Amino acid sequence: MVTEFLLFAFIAVLLGYIIFLHIQLAKKNIFIESTVKRLSGIEKSWNAEEMIRFLQEMKKDSYYSLFFTDKLFEEKPLEFLLENEKDSKIYIHYTKEKNDARNILKEGFRFADSFYKTAMPVTSDKLDLLIKHNGRKSFGKYLVILCLSCKIVEHYTAELNKKGLKNYFVENVLTIAPPFKNENADIVYQLSNKYVKGFIDYQTGEITRNPEYNPSYDSPEFEKNLEQLIQKA
Repeated sequence: MVTEFLLFAFIAVLLGYIIFLHIQLAKKNIFIESTVKRLSGIEKSWNAEEMIRFLQEMKKDSYYSLFFTDKLFEEKPLEFLLENEKDSKIYIHYTKEKNDARNILKEGFRFADSFYKTAMPVTSDKLDLLIKHNGRKSFGKYLVILCLSCKIVEHYTAELNKKGLKNYFVENVLTIAPPFKNENADIVYQLSNKYVKGFIDYQTGEITRNPEYNPSYDSPEFEKNLEQLIQKA
């Protein structure tokens, strides 16, 4: 009898917990749908100040504030991230260790085979940024910002097309050291540190700037890189 009672109690608690989870999931779905409706069609025209005001409004609700516990969307970090958006291509990369972020500032950004494996493009589309940030922030609290001038990207994209190098991207050209193979036989490239704007500790909002940052940086070495890619093709 006691065993049956305990089993019944356990089932009741389990059912109650399932119902609770369904309610929480429904709330989150409503939140996401209402946010998308609110942002869709108008958010692309918002500037940083308008987006910050919207996020601050959302923070006032104790339930929704759980979605905005970090500092990335506060005024200074967000402006630092997006201030070159009109004339540059912006990418973000997450890392767990501050020393790793500092090394990227000093030495440049290393990537294996494809730049886009760990670097994500972002724009003034704040909803897209919010989704990408929430999906990747578990990889580390330091958000490294990579920024390339549109003119540089357009120039070397045209050069790659002109030379028939369709299997390569601009990031394979804008490197400062010869590519090499790692222990997994992947080809490792090192993007110049001139394209590393800095990094943000999104938990505190602290910004670290790269004094050597220059999104329009060009070098004779890049032409040599193109010639080497032709030889490999």
